[in-house]
Amino acid sequence: MISSIRSLINSKFGALFALIFVGLIAIAFALGDVSGSGNFGALSGGNVARVGDKNITLSELNDALENQLRAERQNTPTLDMSQFVDGGGLDSTLEQLINRYAITVFGEEYGMAVSKRLVDSEIRKIPGAMGLDGKFSAEAFRAFAQQIGVSEKAIRDDITQNLFAQQILPAAASGPAAPDGMVLPYASLMLEQRTGQIASIPATAFLPTRAPNEAVLAKFYGANAVKFTIPEKRAISYAIFGRDIITQRAKPTEADIAAYYKANAAQFAASQTRNISQMIVPTEAAAKSVVAQVNAGKSLSAVAGELGLSVTTSANVTKDSLTSSTTPAVANAVFAAAQGSVAKPARGKLGWTVARVDAINNVAAKSLAAARADIEKTLLKTRSEEMLTEMTAEIEDAFADGATISDVAKQNGLKVNTSPKLLATGQDISNPNYKPIPEMEAMLPAAFQMETSGEAQLIELVPGEKFAMIAVADFEEAAPPPLDDVRSIVQQQWALSEGAKSARAAADALRKAVDAGQPLQAALAAAGIKGAQFERLNGTRADISSAGKPAPPPLSMMFAMKKGTAKILSASGDRGWYVVHLTDVIKGDAGGNAPMLMARKQELTGILQQEYAAQMIVSAGKNAGIEKNEGGIEELRTRLTNRDGN
Repeated sequence: MISSIRSLINSKFGALFALIFVGLIAIAFALGDVSGSGNFGALSGGNVARVGDKNITLSELNDALENQLRAERQNTPTLDMSQFVDGGGLDSTLEQLINRYAITVFGEEYGMAVSKRLVDSEIRKIPGAMGLDGKFSAEAFRAFAQQIGVSEKAIRDDITQNLFAQQILPAAASGPAAPDGMVLPYASLMLEQRTGQIASIPATAFLPTRAPNEAVLAKFYGANAVKFTIPEKRAISYAIFGRDIITQRAKPTEADIAAYYKANAAQFAASQTRNISQMIVPTEAAAKSVVAQVNAGKSLSAVAGELGLSVTTSANVTKDSLTSSTTPAVANAVFAAAQGSVAKPARGKLGWTVARVDAINNVAAKSLAAARADIEKTLLKTRSEEMLTEMTAEIEDAFADGATISDVAKQNGLKVNTSPKLLATGQDISNPNYKPIPEMEAMLPAAFQMETSGEAQLIELVPGEKFAMIAVADFEEAAPPPLDDVRSIVQQQWALSEGAKSARAAADALRKAVDAGQPLQAALAAAGIKGAQFERLNGTRADISSAGKPAPPPLSMMFAMKKGTAKILSASGDRGWYVVHLTDVIKGDAGGNAPMLMARKQELTGILQQEYAAQMIVSAGKNAGIEKNEGGIEELRTRLTNRDGN
């Protein structure tokens, strides 16, 4: 990620920023064959929306959708595009793109600018644009852009939009703190306490006594196929190799070592370094005075102390390094002085330098035999890096030219292995005892993003050290298994579903009894439902909003009811129903709770700032003018969810 964007996301505006923007192009990949054909309404063909005079292309939306799906898969590995779109992913992603363009159009219209130099500086921070030396490389950047399947222009446009947002949104979101008159009621609401009663009505109390006939079971299975769908499975062919694969090839010969020794003769020649103490004074006269006092018996530090100056020491200083850090005159003077003496004053970069030679260190010349091991190590490291870079580039080029993983592995003396068909989680549902190799943790996410009929890929397992060539050997799309394979499970689910229907009727009858004035516990006892349970529950609003601590659904419902009322609530998975009766409400008072008031004030202030920024985006969109290609959007939705029968 680009560091400046990351810092903004981590700021107090980050929650809104993360919701508004799709993310950097650095992990965007083309979706494949969803681009389709046909004229999309009033907009030009291939465009899904227009913001001001800027078009959002179908290709751009495809990239953003795939990017968002990848992010969602971090938490839900089995999520597919159809499920993502059905869950609102298409609409939210398009809205995010529109918001990006709206902010950019607004910035351009009102004189804001994002210079090419600023965009260049952000590109230089992209990790994929770094060369082997850790510095920006134009070649590495172009290779990075090619690898992720986008143009340099697309990356620049993406960065430009984010930089416009950095200029506009923080300013729009800045505003006054939440007023105290708003904070106290809100904080007090968090302390509100509610007490209620809950009756749990299990579906198992109403299970049908007779098995369903074939037609009923088949109909139920068809209507609930998604519950039994097995996620997509892929078999992965892979060949793993590390830096050691080229170690033997990179080993230098005796001639190579001798040539290096000759070319770097100065490095192995006899040399001298010096340990020095020095101080800097403004004039030549002052420097001569210091030398005279030191020669008279005073220490250099004592003289410096009287002048309010300091002495610095340096060890193992070479003449070249001293020349570079000061001036040739200073270096010549220091290396002309005897050990223990004060060098002749010389003008440096910041004034006149007075230096004492504390020690002279003579380093003997190193013979070829003595230097051989170090030279071999240096050459091996350099050549390994060069050859590894060449090898990985050749592999990627071979894959791009249509070579198979078997072809490339054979050329490089590597063995190709193939996994069984695995879920994205690494599980083999046909073999519960299967344990994937550790490298599969990195290979599977990449393999599940590949086109099933696409070219093989090279991925890094350990940056610069370990690699894997991967390809999709076989796959099975997500689909429900044949009914006969899961008949017993389907029958159980059908029975629970039928039981849940009766449990709801029983729960509704209890609710009516409570509304008529009968205590919930007494009504439950009179109903005589096998396995039913009664429980008293109480809590505060703070309990249902605690981070990382999801509240029980009945408790959450209690805070959405009126005192004295009863409601019914479904338990997930056809497990049954709850009857929730709110019996008491105790108002909270945070008037004397200063820490809570301060925390709620900060929280409300943040919410208000996010709202300011959100309204800024809405206004920018209205000002620019937004036109959506509804027909094209619906066509894309149909294709992504496979509802067109293809």
